[in-house]
Amino acid sequence: MRNLLLLLLFFCSSCFVVAQESSGVFRYGKLKNGLTYYIRHTEVQPGYADYYLVQNVGSLLEDDNQNGLAHVLEHMAFHSTRSFPDGVPAFLQRHGVETFNAVTKYDETIYHIDHVPTASQVLVDSCVLVLRDWSGFLKLKSEDMDQERKVIREERRVRMNVSKRVKKMAEPYLYNGSKYAIHDIIGTVDVVQNFTPEQLRSYYNDFYRPDQQAVMIIGDIDVEQVETTVKRLFDPIPKRKNPKPRLVYKIENNDRPLYAKLIDKEISNNSIQLVKRIPWVSVNSLEDMLREMLLRDFYNSVMRGLITEYVEAGESYLLSAGAWISNLVRNYDSFNMVLTSLPGKEKEALQQMLDKIEYVHRFGFTDEVLQPLIEKYRQGVRANMGQEGSMPNSVFLQIYQDNFLLGRPLCTVDEKLVATLSVLDTLSAKKFQDWISDWYGGSDNWIFLMQGNDSTYLFPNAQEIEKMIQDSRSADMEQLAAREEVIEENAELIDFEIKPGRIVKEKTIKMLDAEEWVLDNGARIFYKYTDGDKGMFNMLAGSPGGRSVIKAEDLPSADALSALFLQGGLYKYDMNALGFLLKDHTVDMNLSLDERSESISVVGASVDLEIAFQLFYLAMERPRFDSVLFNRFVAVNRMNQANSNATINDTISEMLSSIRRVESPRLWKKDTDYYSAMNFDRMIQIYKERFQDASDFTFYLVGDIEREKARELVAKYVGAIPSEYRKETPVEHHYDREGNITEDIEVNMPDRKYLVSIEFVNNLKTNPMEEVCMRILKMYFQYRFQEEIRGERGAAYSVQVLGEVSSKPRYQQELFIRFATSLDEGPRMRELVHEQIQEFLKQGMTNEDVEDFVLSIEKEKKSVDEMAYNTIAFWTENLQFYNKTGKRMDSPVYFDAVIDKIKARNVLGFARRFFNTAQCVDLVIKSKY
Repeated sequence: MRNLLLLLLFFCSSCFVVAQESSGVFRYGKLKNGLTYYIRHTEVQPGYADYYLVQNVGSLLEDDNQNGLAHVLEHMAFHSTRSFPDGVPAFLQRHGVETFNAVTKYDETIYHIDHVPTASQVLVDSCVLVLRDWSGFLKLKSEDMDQERKVIREERRVRMNVSKRVKKMAEPYLYNGSKYAIHDIIGTVDVVQNFTPEQLRSYYNDFYRPDQQAVMIIGDIDVEQVETTVKRLFDPIPKRKNPKPRLVYKIENNDRPLYAKLIDKEISNNSIQLVKRIPWVSVNSLEDMLREMLLRDFYNSVMRGLITEYVEAGESYLLSAGAWISNLVRNYDSFNMVLTSLPGKEKEALQQMLDKIEYVHRFGFTDEVLQPLIEKYRQGVRANMGQEGSMPNSVFLQIYQDNFLLGRPLCTVDEKLVATLSVLDTLSAKKFQDWISDWYGGSDNWIFLMQGNDSTYLFPNAQEIEKMIQDSRSADMEQLAAREEVIEENAELIDFEIKPGRIVKEKTIKMLDAEEWVLDNGARIFYKYTDGDKGMFNMLAGSPGGRSVIKAEDLPSADALSALFLQGGLYKYDMNALGFLLKDHTVDMNLSLDERSESISVVGASVDLEIAFQLFYLAMERPRFDSVLFNRFVAVNRMNQANSNATINDTISEMLSSIRRVESPRLWKKDTDYYSAMNFDRMIQIYKERFQDASDFTFYLVGDIEREKARELVAKYVGAIPSEYRKETPVEHHYDREGNITEDIEVNMPDRKYLVSIEFVNNLKTNPMEEVCMRILKMYFQYRFQEEIRGERGAAYSVQVLGEVSSKPRYQQELFIRFATSLDEGPRMRELVHEQIQEFLKQGMTNEDVEDFVLSIEKEKKSVDEMAYNTIAFWTENLQFYNKTGKRMDSPVYFDAVIDKIKARNVLGFARRFFNTAQCVDLVIKSKY
C-alpha cells in the first residue's frame, strides 16, 4: 500500500484533462469572483472529511516592511472571526474536532481542518463557514495581535536551533541573493513586534481574496450538498477590483560556484554539501511531465542504492553520504550531494564521492540495470488500475493543490496510470544519459557548502572542488566497471540441503480466527491470515531476555551486533552479493536487541514469502560477520569520538543522565573505553546466545498468505533450526533514581531559553477504567496548559502534555508536561503548572467536561480502529497480546464496557491516587544569560 501511495502522490502532481465537473463523487469549479473549489467524495475514512483553504500567496508577497505579516495572519485565523467570535478552535473543540492547523510557506499558505465527523450536516456546513471566514472575514483585533506577537516571539525562540541557524546561513547562497534568500517566513523581529493593526489589515485586504484562494473538501460527504453550501457562502464575496499583482519571483543563475563555510559551535561533525540548482523545464504534454518525474524517481532510487552500498563496503574515507534530486522552491529543483568523512580526510572523501557519482551516471543507468526496475514499476502500475476508491484523502489533496498552485491539469487516476505505462515504454539508457547531461553538465548554479564548528578548519576551497568535479568527469571509469563482482543469474540463497521439521501440535484460536502451531523443535507459531495489507506479510520472531541477561562488560559488543547485523551479508554472500540476489524481491529484515527481549522481523511482498523464510533461516543458522568491517566500525567511531565537538545537547544529555540515573556499570558512556570494550568474538557469541535457539522464540506470521503455504514454509525453514530448549526470564535492572527530583541546569544556550520538563511517574495497579481516566487527565491538562500558558499569557509557542499507561511488563503511568519559554517568563510558568495541578486535585472537573473528553476519546478510537483494523500491524499486536493475556486487546472489557461509566468523581479519584504518590521529576534547562 505504501508503494501505491508514493506512486499516486508522485503522478497525481500532473495530469492531462480537466476532471469531470459534475459527477457523484467529484465537483470542480470556479466562481465568478475567482474562487476555485474542489469537492471529492471518498470512503477510506467513513463518516469523516477533511477541509482545506489553500491560499496562493505566501511570505514572498510581503514588502520589506511587512516581513512576517503572512505568518502573523496564519496565527490570527484562530482568533475571532465574523461567524465565530470566540474563535474557531473553541467551536471545533466543542464538536469533538481536535486536529486543525495552518502553515505559511514562501509561495502559499494552507489552512486545514482534519477528520471532521460528517454525520451532522450542520457541522459539515459549519466547517465550510470556517473556511469562508478564514478567506477574508477575520476580526483582526488589536489585543489578539498583541497576544500573537508574544507567541511568535516564543516560536522563534523554540525554532532557532542549530539546524535553523545553518539553514539561514545557507539561504543567501542556495537562493543566490533572491527574495527567497532575504525574506524570512517567520518574519523579522522588528516587523513582528512593531507592525500596526492597519499594516496587517492592509496586507490581508491586498492578498486574501477569492482569485488567489481554493476550497478543497475531501471525504465522506454528499458532494452536491457541499457544493451548494460552498456557492452559497463564497459566491456573495465580491470580485476584487484592481487587485495587487501576484508576482512570481525568480532565482538568477550563478555562472560560477557559490562557496560558503557555515560555522556554528553546535555542529558536532564536519560535513560537505554540494548543491546544483535546477530550474524546472517547460513541458508541453502530460507525457513530458510524467517522463520528467519518472526520470527523477528512478534516478534517486538507483543512486540511493549504489551510494549506500559503496559507503557500507567500508573501502573509502566516507562515513555517510547521499546524492538525490529534490524540490528546492517553486519552479526549482536541486541536485544534492552530502557527505561526512573520516576526520581530516574531507578532500579524499569528496573526490571518492564525485568519482562514484560519475561512475553511477555512466554505468548505473544501463538498459540491463533499468529494464528490470521499469518492469517492476510497470507491474505496480497495472496492479493499481481501478483502485481509485482505496486512495487516502492525501492523494486527492496533492492533485488539487498542484492543479491550483502550479497549473497542472486534472485527470482521473486511471488516466494518469495509462499515461504512465506509455511513458515507461519510452525510457531507455540513452534517455537517462541525455537527461543527466542536461542538468549535471556545466559549472553553473553550483553551491558548495562546508559545515563545521571551526572557522579555521581547512576544508577544500572552491577551486579545489571545481577541479575535483572536472577530474571525475574526465576520469577513466572502465577499470572500475570491470571490477564489479558478477553473481550468476541462477545463484540461490540456499544451495544446500536442510532437514525440515514438522508441526506436532496445533490449536484454533476462535476469538482471533487464528491458529497456534508448535513445531518438533519447540518453536511456537501464531498464524493469522489478513488481506488488510493486500499482497504483504510480516513475520516477527521474539524471545525474552534481551540486554538484561548480558553481562555489563559485554554490552558494547551487543551494541556493535545491533549496528552491524547484515553488514557482512549472509552465508557465503557479502552485502553486495546479497543485494544483487534480492534486487527483484521485496523483502526487508531487521534485528532488535532491546532491554528485555530480542527479535528478528521480516516484512515483504507475499510473492516473496519463501525468499523471506530463506533469509530468516540463514540469519539464524548462517550469519556472516566480517572482522574487517567490525574493526573499521570500532576505529571510525573511536576516531569520531576523539574528534567530535561536544555540543550543548551533549552537555544537557550528560547532565540529565547524571541527575536521572543511578551509577551502574551497565550504563556505558560512549567514550574511548566503550569502543575499546567491543570485541568481535564476543559479539558473535552474543548472537549465538541470543538468537540461535528456535525453541526460545515465539513467531507471529501475519498477512496475505494462504494457510497451507504458511504451514509448509514454517515446517521447512523454522522447523530446520536447532533448539537449545532454554527458558529465560529478563533480569530487572533499576537505572532511574527514586524520589522526587527538582533541578535547574544552566548551559551556554542562546536566545535566553527556559526549557521546562515536568514528569510524574507512578506504578499503580490500574484497571481499564483508570487507564481511560489517565487519557482524560492528559487531554484536560493539554487543554488547560495550552490555554493558560500559550493562549492567555503568550509565554510559549506550544505546550506538550503526554500521558502513557502500561501494564506489561509492569504497571506504570506517566504524565509529562513540556514547553519552552523565556528566562523572564519561565519561573512563573513552572510554578503555574504545579498550581494548576493542585487546584485540579481540590476541585476536579465537571461531568459535562468529562462527557466532552469521553466523546473525543470515542471518536479518536473509532477513527484509529477503522484505519488499523485488519492490518498486519493490528493483528500482530493482537496475537502478542493474546499470547500474554489470553484475551483480545480490543475486547470490550478494556474500553466499551467502561467508557460510558466514567464520571467526574472517577477522574478526580484516580488523579488524587496518581499524583499523591507519584514521583515528580521537575527539570529546567536554561540559558546562563
